[in-house]
Amino acid sequence: MWLTRLSTVFLVASGVGSSPLQPRGNGQPHMRDITIVTGVQKGKNESGSVPVRREIHDLKASYPDQWNVYILGLRAFQLADQTDPKSFYQIAGIHGRPYVAWEGAEGIPEKRAGYCPHTNTMFFGWHRAYLALYEQELYKHVQNVAWQFPSHLVSRYTSAAEDFRVPYWDWALGEAGGPFPDFFTSPIIQVIGTSGKEETVSNPLHHFEFHPNVPGDFEGRYSGYNTTLRWPTSDKPSAQSQDSKLVDDFNGQITPLHDAIGRGFGIAKNMNEFVLTHVEVPHGWVHFTIGGGKPRNTYDGHMWPLDYSAFEPLFMLHHCNVDRIFALWQAANPDKYVEPKSVGYSGTFTIPDKTIVDADTPLSPFWNTPNTFWTTNGVRDTTVLGYAYPETKRWTYESPEKYKEGVNAAVANLYSASARARLTGNAVTGGDLKHINADNSFMDWSINMQASPVLLPGTLTVRFSLIGEFSSDPVAEVGAWHVLIPENHEMERRKVEQDSIPELKLKGTVSLTASLLDDIAAGKLESLNQNQVLPYLKQKLTWKVYAANGTVIPHGSLQGLTIDVVSIKVSIPDDPNLPLNYSNEPISHSDVMFGRGGGTKA
Repeated sequence: MWLTRLSTVFLVASGVGSSPLQPRGNGQPHMRDITIVTGVQKGKNESGSVPVRREIHDLKASYPDQWNVYILGLRAFQLADQTDPKSFYQIAGIHGRPYVAWEGAEGIPEKRAGYCPHTNTMFFGWHRAYLALYEQELYKHVQNVAWQFPSHLVSRYTSAAEDFRVPYWDWALGEAGGPFPDFFTSPIIQVIGTSGKEETVSNPLHHFEFHPNVPGDFEGRYSGYNTTLRWPTSDKPSAQSQDSKLVDDFNGQITPLHDAIGRGFGIAKNMNEFVLTHVEVPHGWVHFTIGGGKPRNTYDGHMWPLDYSAFEPLFMLHHCNVDRIFALWQAANPDKYVEPKSVGYSGTFTIPDKTIVDADTPLSPFWNTPNTFWTTNGVRDTTVLGYAYPETKRWTYESPEKYKEGVNAAVANLYSASARARLTGNAVTGGDLKHINADNSFMDWSINMQASPVLLPGTLTVRFSLIGEFSSDPVAEVGAWHVLIPENHEMERRKVEQDSIPELKLKGTVSLTASLLDDIAAGKLESLNQNQVLPYLKQKLTWKVYAANGTVIPHGSLQGLTIDVVSIKVSIPDDPNLPLNYSNEPISHSDVMFGRGGGTKA
């Protein structure tokens, strides 16, 4: 029996960071042999230090032996028996399909959904616990392969493996991130094998091979694919990945992704807003960019639909970076955390629709004890799970104030809006726009979106463009909003009577400033001032809304979508280690969209 008002009942948690669960099965849950999520505890010491999750480029370049055992260990993990609950296959299946209970964490009867929470505030804590499970099981395989080397190499590789933690891929660095990693797009990779000699092996960062694709676990074309795919060429079992399309799409998104994260750090007033509006949006972009889907590709790759995304090898690298972004937010805002909020119609396998969730809601199916699940409060401190990030090594700072200062400096240097570098002469392309920044401030422009979770398709994409002077000019896409909802949630939403729809909205934001600066540099626009930008946007800003099947939703059918152009004044400190200073409230310019599909009323 599951509970419908979780936030009330779970205040009586019996263990730190966990919440009580009613006994199931034989009535003696303490007797069950289940997987307890601990993270990797090896490497923690009394000073509070823990091993660090490294950016994947740094891992490969600076820690080649650890990189080597990572690739070998990940390959072994992927080859594990798929009937084992701790296999790569079954851990990936927790996120979406197949819709089955994992390790006794039973779901709501007849509920067809995975455990993963999206478009609700459990997104952060749930994926942190998920990564901890993945990390602890991958760690075992990394240790195992390290011990398989010849005797004269065992010490070298076991030493490298001892402090191993899952790497992250920082997709939000913008131009500073360099080209898309070639070790993500090659189906084979060079390693030092356990024989001690160079070998060429199937690249576990490129694809996962189902062994087998279990009948009944997946539906449609996914039941026929024998390997994970990106931008598939067809719906046949012989389909191939088109990694070049992935690279092209990512290259077109690097600045919007960077600016989305930077703006979130500067403007979000609380963690709920940061999670739902400023992180889930670029997070969805990355899902689409890796998997590919309509309307840019006829067939969706595994990373795009949530039901299949965790089988894609880059999923965990992507979400490790999302977790790191949350860790940075936590460090910069130590007094702010997840607040109670309804999940609306984004319930999961174990959480009913319209449930109020909070930081004490169980993060099923991640057991903290044989009787209790982890909670978002329980995973608040990453060191409890045995890891930190390069920027969150708080034990190296002499005080909490110095730690916060250091994290803010890291955020300022890594994620300040791209306009900062362009307006101060520090951009890769030089400071040709410095004259716009005479008073060390600029007007930041963005598009804010809200969508009804019932009146529009659950999974949708809104793409924004600036059209050229003539119809023959290329259309410049300035950003997109990808709303990711598991497929069966959409069918359940359709059943809801419109007069019972709560005032719950999906929210997103897309930055316009970088694109406007491009047009200023091209001589199409004079400045970022309101008197220049507003008529420009009225003339040139366009958008299309796509349903999950790739069809365009006519503007006349967009009653559930609200689009608004907003501006906010941003001051640039002289010290590059200080974050940008956003004014208190953005200014709405509803007249830009008035009378157009989705536009706000003037």
